Amino acid sequence: MTLIVEMAGLRIRMEHRFETVRRLCREYTVPDAERAEFTVRVSEAEIQNRMARVPESSRSEAWTEAGMLYEKISNALPAFDAYVLHASVVAVDGAAYAFAARPGVGKSTHTGYWRQMLGERVTVINGDKPILRFAEDGRLIAYGTPWNGKENWGTNTAAPIRAICLLERGTENAVFPIPAEEALREMLAHIHLTEPSETDLPRLLRLLERTMQSVPAYRLRCKNEVSAAETAIRALLPDGASSCENRTHPKAGGCLKFHDTKTQKEAGSSA
Repeated sequence: MTLIVEMAGLRIRMEHRFETVRRLCREYTVPDAERAEFTVRVSEAEIQNRMARVPESSRSEAWTEAGMLYEKISNALPAFDAYVLHASVVAVDGAAYAFAARPGVGKSTHTGYWRQMLGERVTVINGDKPILRFAEDGRLIAYGTPWNGKENWGTNTAAPIRAICLLERGTENAVFPIPAEEALREMLAHIHLTEPSETDLPRLLRLLERTMQSVPAYRLRCKNEVSAAETAIRALLPDGASSCENRTHPKAGGCLKFHDTKTQKEAGSSA
């Protein structure tokens, strides 16, 4: 079976065996489309080899095919000035904020706190693996995809990235800008890329360098509570202070920390 989806402004032909793929991609399918920028497919041998690596209780040919198709898409994207970031991305008032973290740190939990703080102002573009692509005007745009994590948080929408936050656990909440070189080293660990030999690595590295030159990066040390979202919102949103003052919740307040006065001004101007 074949279907064509449109993601990040690209039309992609997917050759697949299982109906699961068609159901997963129904909101992104382009009916009666003839043109596609590239084609992806997964062989039966590739599916079986992948399934042999996971516990028998977790094996599913259909979902293995779906996941591997997205891996193939990820490998092809650098040729189109795009890549897949393992992160959660939310949009607030037309601007996107990305939260990347090691497994278990709580990027989905933090995303939920933003929804709790800001309500309907928040749209989750993708809760797990968005596509980031540079537009012709130089802006880095985050796009929704059908592959959006176990919470199934995502929409077929897009917004320009205003900030990238690297999350880590802390005993208190703190947010501060980090140098582009430091952010670049950490971003490499958050790129969704399973077969480096199948992608254009030099081009991907140039895209990441361009990302760090175009978008401010922040370190967000946070406790596992809603006050962490208040810390981030106050620092990153242009109206962050008023947004927080208009919301009430337990354990929020007195939690905004910056390293020094200079850093505070930089964080405010970058947002």
